[in-house]
Amino acid sequence: MLHTLEKRLITLESWLAAGSLFLMLALSLFQIVIRNTLDFGYPEIEIINRYLLLVCGIMGAVLATSQLRHIKIDALTPLLSAHRLAQLRRFLLIFAALVCALLCYPAIQFCLDEWQYAPANERWTLPFTLIYPLGFTLLSLHFFILCFKAADAAPKAP
Repeated sequence: MLHTLEKRLITLESWLAAGSLFLMLALSLFQIVIRNTLDFGYPEIEIINRYLLLVCGIMGAVLATSQLRHIKIDALTPLLSAHRLAQLRRFLLIFAALVCALLCYPAIQFCLDEWQYAPANERWTLPFTLIYPLGFTLLSLHFFILCFKAADAAPKAP
């Protein structure tokens, strides 16, 4: 069940990243053509592209995390035995998952503040801010899944 959940999440995240990248490129191309042919442009496209870039970056981080290709510091790896390394890896995955889960709260607070204090002419951009709590939630979920996968793959002590 965990493998199926992870597979579906990765598929959804890949489509979201690819879709936002495609939309960002299409809107940029449209903006370039309009500016060069009609000497006219839509400032809203620039705002949408900023948020789409953010979606691409966050989904890229989530996808990298799901494959253990996220940024990490492996200074102690050569010094530890395989058993100690597996124990440390499990602890660090749990720690990272908890940190990402804790960061969901300020991200939600940020979204609520944006909804409350945004000027009326900028309210249409507010659904884009939901990428912050969504990103931290997905990161936390992937770290927890990796932790369970690491526990299943860990060598058993005799």
